[in-house]
Amino acid sequence: MKWLAVAVVIVASSVPAAAQDPWRTSYFPYLIGNPTDGVMLVARWQRTQNAPYFLEQTDEKDVINPITFRGAVSVEAGAGTLGSRYLRAEARLPGVVAGWRFHGQLGAERQGRFAYYGLGADLDAADPVAPNTNVNRIHRERWLARAEATRTIRGPLRFALGLFLDRTTLSKLPDSTLFALRFDQVRRTSLMVRPALVLDTRDREFTPSRGVLAEIGAGFGSGREQSLGVADNDGGFFGFTYGQVKGYFSPRAGTVLAGRALFRRMAERAPLTARFSLPGWEREFLLSGADGHRGLPAGAVAATNVEMLAAEIRHDLLNAGDLGAVTLVAFGDYARIEDRLSVRAGSTDFFAAGGGVAFRVLRSAVLTTNFAAGKHGFNFSMGTHWSF
Repeated sequence: MKWLAVAVVIVASSVPAAAQDPWRTSYFPYLIGNPTDGVMLVARWQRTQNAPYFLEQTDEKDVINPITFRGAVSVEAGAGTLGSRYLRAEARLPGVVAGWRFHGQLGAERQGRFAYYGLGADLDAADPVAPNTNVNRIHRERWLARAEATRTIRGPLRFALGLFLDRTTLSKLPDSTLFALRFDQVRRTSLMVRPALVLDTRDREFTPSRGVLAEIGAGFGSGREQSLGVADNDGGFFGFTYGQVKGYFSPRAGTVLAGRALFRRMAERAPLTARFSLPGWEREFLLSGADGHRGLPAGAVAATNVEMLAAEIRHDLLNAGDLGAVTLVAFGDYARIEDRLSVRAGSTDFFAAGGGVAFRVLRSAVLTTNFAAGKHGFNFSMGTHWSF
């Protein structure tokens, strides 16, 4: 009878798995465009397993699950008209193991017209008349690997540990004058470790209409960069701290008011290649462009000390529920940046305002377009996430 008992245990343990949605495969191409990449054709393969739609369903209330997928694995490749191209593989597993979330990514990318406006307050010296000419542009190439594990502490409070490894090369264009004033090429391999505390009360992660996502982190990176001319450049570690809060409120059905506040501090010896972005929870993003300050092209903000504020109104022009939506967006973005290695002393403030349209497909894909104007002229950007 022992073998029968074992068989019963095996069958019983397999029942919940069988009740779950199966893994499904999808293939789809799409177009995206911006001054960094030109017009880019992207092909995407994705395999996903849906999470339960409800966490709780009773006669009194229905509680919708904030996550869309238990797990999602994707491979994506793109090529643009300005020499940009990339290949990326990613795994997001927010619901496979109870109490844990996992995220991993491998990729190679080349950005043909990455912005370089100098460090910190050097931004004020960049060409305000023609911000998208090669005067303020460089090549950026990256090989990257990222891994992050998140553990629920209690309720919406979590602890996340991220590891980020990348090899980045920055190269001048024939007429990229700002970058050429200091160096011809910058190449660096770096490893960063970033622990963070995360508080997440959003009703839905993909399309939040209420709640808060707050995170605070501190970490360190390795390596050095001779080209920056840092006096204390012995190959030791550099530290950084950051924090950001995103809030969402819906005053009426179909309208969401959203806001973000963030800061980032890095040691003076931090390399140029690390100053463009913030390694946030489950998502690294550039401090300018579609995911950062939308009044500046991707790469324009490179500094150790950064503060940003953003406010946004999202209103559904057409809402088909879980099938998709067309959303009008109006926003204002503010940034204060400073870097002790900049040629121009002090800090600079930058405000831009604009609007755009977001196209959502099902509960798994969103394409945003942003039109912004500020003291550095007009900037257009597109993204595959909400800006925040």
